[in-house]
Amino acid sequence: MATAAVLVPAVALSPAGHADIAPVPLAGAVVPTEEEAGASPVLVDEITPQAADEESTVHVKGRFSNTTGDTLSGVTVRLRYSSYPLLGREQLAAHAAGDRGDPQGFAAIAEVESEIPPGESTEFNLRVETANLGMSRLGVYPLAVEAVEATGARLGIQRTFLPYTGESELGSLDIAWIWPLMARPQRADDDTFLTGGLDEQLGPNGRLGQLLVVGAQNGNFGQPPEPSQPTQSDEDSQDEAAGDGGDDEASDAGDDTAPPETGTTADPNKVPLTWAIDPSLLADIQQISESSYAVLNAAGEGGDPTASSGLADVTEQDSSTNAKIWLEQARAIIGDDPLLATPYADVDLTALLNADLRDDAQDALSLGRETVTQVLERSADPSLAWPVDGVMNEETRDLLGDNGADTFVLSESALPTGDDPGVSGTAVPLSAEERHGEATALVADDHLSTLLGQNNGSSGEALMEQRFAAETAMIAAGSSGDSRPLVVAPPRDWNPAPEVAKGLLDASQELPWLDPTPLTEIQAEDATAQQRQQLAYPDSAAEAELGSGQLEEIKRIRREVRLFNSILADDGDPLRPAILRLESAAWREEEKLAARARKRVSEIVDHTMSKVRIMEGEPVTLASKEGTIPILVANDLSDHPVKIRLSVMSDNAERLSFGGSSNYTELIEEIDPGGKTTVYVPLTARVNGRTVLHMTLQNSTGEPLSEEEIQTPVNVTGLGNSALIISGGAALVLIIVLAPRAVRKWLRNRAGAGDAAPADPPEPAPEEDGNVTAAGDAAPEQDDATTAPAMTHNGRGPSDGSPSSHADTTGSDTAVPEESGGTDTEGYRS
Repeated sequence: MATAAVLVPAVALSPAGHADIAPVPLAGAVVPTEEEAGASPVLVDEITPQAADEESTVHVKGRFSNTTGDTLSGVTVRLRYSSYPLLGREQLAAHAAGDRGDPQGFAAIAEVESEIPPGESTEFNLRVETANLGMSRLGVYPLAVEAVEATGARLGIQRTFLPYTGESELGSLDIAWIWPLMARPQRADDDTFLTGGLDEQLGPNGRLGQLLVVGAQNGNFGQPPEPSQPTQSDEDSQDEAAGDGGDDEASDAGDDTAPPETGTTADPNKVPLTWAIDPSLLADIQQISESSYAVLNAAGEGGDPTASSGLADVTEQDSSTNAKIWLEQARAIIGDDPLLATPYADVDLTALLNADLRDDAQDALSLGRETVTQVLERSADPSLAWPVDGVMNEETRDLLGDNGADTFVLSESALPTGDDPGVSGTAVPLSAEERHGEATALVADDHLSTLLGQNNGSSGEALMEQRFAAETAMIAAGSSGDSRPLVVAPPRDWNPAPEVAKGLLDASQELPWLDPTPLTEIQAEDATAQQRQQLAYPDSAAEAELGSGQLEEIKRIRREVRLFNSILADDGDPLRPAILRLESAAWREEEKLAARARKRVSEIVDHTMSKVRIMEGEPVTLASKEGTIPILVANDLSDHPVKIRLSVMSDNAERLSFGGSSNYTELIEEIDPGGKTTVYVPLTARVNGRTVLHMTLQNSTGEPLSEEEIQTPVNVTGLGNSALIISGGAALVLIIVLAPRAVRKWLRNRAGAGDAAPADPPEPAPEEDGNVTAAGDAAPEQDDATTAPAMTHNGRGPSDGSPSSHADTTGSDTAVPEESGGTDTEGYRS
């Protein structure tokens, strides 16, 4: 139900007398937004002007919301003020926090005549002349907008400020903005995103999308700038390519379109910005803009977010249109503006150097520069560096200096002022080693950085702008009329309401004491150098670094990656970006997600290593004393050739060896991606029986790739055939010796049988040896038939275990390795 209310004429209770306030009707009830739920009942939407002089009229607009459970009546909204300015930024902060007494003067009192039901709001509109506020000198004055019940009990209050210049002029501040387009690493390995939120962040209503649009300052606030339009010749080229049916050709034709001129430093209507970008974020955005991508599935309710159910526990997402548009706009909007790039993934440089991971720190700087150039098609300024939290120790400074940095954006804690209560320098010469030459520290204002990092609701725009105006006015008031620089560096994960971000840029342009200046044009202030101490690395910064447990786990994964890299024939390092992402300073505050990223990368390393493998074969039968077996080695990697060493060991070298040695190794110089190769391993057997060969892969220096091994049994039967041959030879000798004797006996027996046929056989002729064949001598045939077995038992003939019998039982079991003729197979058979 709408609540009708009117303002009664307000009375200025200051010595200046009555305020000239016209009655203004309040609007109907407005339901507070979800963002406003639980906030102060007093919501300030607008304060004008941001800075007043002696002729100004202060106008405060806002809403009062009934956040109680009862209907309210007799509500009064009033403006509280003080005629005395705040003395320094400490008092300013204390007033904002409500830690000092609220102003005692009252002006522009508005009484709500109607009742306000629970959950409903009504607008207020307060006006007062600055002449009636008792402000007489230059400074920042405290204000407060308060709502009270009829009994005088406070319902809510919002504290704010009013800079007052009067007839005086504040000193000038050369304000330089750093505009961060940064986020924590989005991927674990190159192919897997930790969450699916990047696409939304890049959209028109997302954090990164809005920061880019507001930073463009092109008048299209609230919507992305239009993509650059192709020229007529480009359109003709695209049409021609489209006629050929080639989408790729059409896309390439449009790549030559010149972006619109966007140099903010040359546009007087824009605030010069220095864009700060994490190169790994650019790589992540490019990845999802070009193809579909996999996102790790979130842990179930009550599950461990660090757990993973396997490499396939992902959800496929389509390529992102938001990412494609964002990249196109980023290239056009940033244009030739100053560009500061952090190391890749914004790694924790100091922690890496302390953990003896200098190579990683250097790689992050090198890969960061390469990525920016590849994605944005321009280079970042190598002279600019912005360490994590604006602090660095001497070793970090030397590393950055060795890589070209000579201008460092630092926090006040990195260059403390000591006991000097005066205004400290902002652009300070840094003492440097001789190899670095001159260097400058640009000290960002810590109070403003903290202020900008605070969470702001939908009603925070006016209060934020007034606080920003008050802070900068206080700095300017202390500069004694001299011009001095002011560096504004929001938090890396800055997430302002877009209206707030736009309002701050507008204020930088409109406040009379602010002069927007490019960061790269600020020069060191020799006169104020003595007000800063030497470079310091506070204990709080050391405590905030990546922990020893995190770094040890990363070192373990690095060792696995180093071993994998050692077998790549092309000296590749495909997992280097993944390792750098694990070393990001963003994981200082997100250990659970960091642990999940480490787990995923470790799994990927193991999986990738397993793609270089020995293919298992069937058991082998060796049917001779010597032979060879084929071992097939496969490289299932799709992008890299490998150089690998095959190692084979016998578990019983006395039985089966490799030419007398217990092990065999062979270096395979190169296996192409997706290829296979066969290694023929020579074997030498001494004893029949079963022996197991143990096969592993190693790098060229002999480090095994895995603790697992392939085992292949070898059954030796070749020595049984040798015995068969020997026995067969002996039998042949016996046959040769006995055959003539047997033939002679057979001839004699046959001749005797023929002589017995006549009726009157002749008298036998006498024999010299006295052997005489009688009429009954037909029996020797039987006698001769039993003679051979007797000879066998005397060792001169075959026995029951004769060679012919052995050959029958063993000859059918004999097998040799199948000859492949040089053709790779996936196994081998006996």
